[in-house]
Amino acid sequence: MMRQIFAAIAALTVWTGLAAADSPYTVVGVPIDATASNALEAQTLAMQNGQVAAVRALVERLTLPEDRALVPDISNDQAAMMIGGLQVRNEQRSATRYLGELTVTFDPRAVRSWLNGLGVPFVEGQAREILVLPVLQTGNGYWLWNSTNSETGETNENPWLMEWRTGGYQHALSPVSAPSGDAGRMLIDGAGAAQMNEDQLRSVAQAYGVSRVAVMIANRSEGGIRVDGRLFSFDGSGEVTSLSIPTMAAQTYRTAARRFVSALEADWKAEAIVRGGMAETLTVTVLYNSLAEWQRLQNALTGASLISSAQLDAIAPTGAMMTLQYRGAMSQLQRELDARGARLMEDAELGLVVRSR
Repeated sequence: MMRQIFAAIAALTVWTGLAAADSPYTVVGVPIDATASNALEAQTLAMQNGQVAAVRALVERLTLPEDRALVPDISNDQAAMMIGGLQVRNEQRSATRYLGELTVTFDPRAVRSWLNGLGVPFVEGQAREILVLPVLQTGNGYWLWNSTNSETGETNENPWLMEWRTGGYQHALSPVSAPSGDAGRMLIDGAGAAQMNEDQLRSVAQAYGVSRVAVMIANRSEGGIRVDGRLFSFDGSGEVTSLSIPTMAAQTYRTAARRFVSALEADWKAEAIVRGGMAETLTVTVLYNSLAEWQRLQNALTGASLISSAQLDAIAPTGAMMTLQYRGAMSQLQRELDARGARLMEDAELGLVVRSR
């Protein structure tokens, strides 16, 4: 039952219009910790181990479990060849120990080449992003936004909110992001979110340019953390639908957040994975009303992971002809393009057309 509900949520993320997510080729929060005879050796060892761990995390993100047996152990040198950038947070060091958290940005072309060379099917196209409102239930009520002590100036942070802000979940294949800054407090507070006030949630969705909002209420006790919630979908006609998010029990906020995102990713990958097959060719008419809209649609097509070639054949002020080569089923291509803000559909007069969602 839980898998079915998560599958429904994953499917919903495909059909919504959301703010752009961040690249799935960035892995955030890789713990590093090493001890050696001196500080430099400890740092070098920690960084090498962290880079290899980041590759493993990326492989888990992009692939399904049944395909990972094709991926051999990776060396430090192989990992380094695929990395485009590194950043260390919470760095600590001593004369013999080095630890911190590593954020690794990978070179997509290098990763694609490596996985394709191994014959490993993978997914890099992202589903629709979800905006999460992380509410913490306390003895004093429901807490959403960070607060500042007016006398001392100290900030009192909601740990559930901060986990979603700093955990890197916007890089997931099924990206989930928390509101940045505090502008949203003008639209909704913890009580309004916990009561799941649809008018307030709709205002939040409009303000952040999204159409899916997840309210996730965490209750911490001595036994751990219990999370309940609901996913709301707002369409252009003003109608709202919602799905219950299965209750989760975890020991930490990070575990709860990762479990939710991992379940979404697993279902998205199962739908989007392409195994073998020849490239197909199709001709489409791209319809738009402005140069900016044309550029958005062109980027949606050329950036789609299932499209290997997008050739411009003709262009006019309100339309363009393009020839596409793609892999996978037509339904998979439609889902990925929809997640990128473009709708591929049949027109009685023009044949296959691409429009903005």
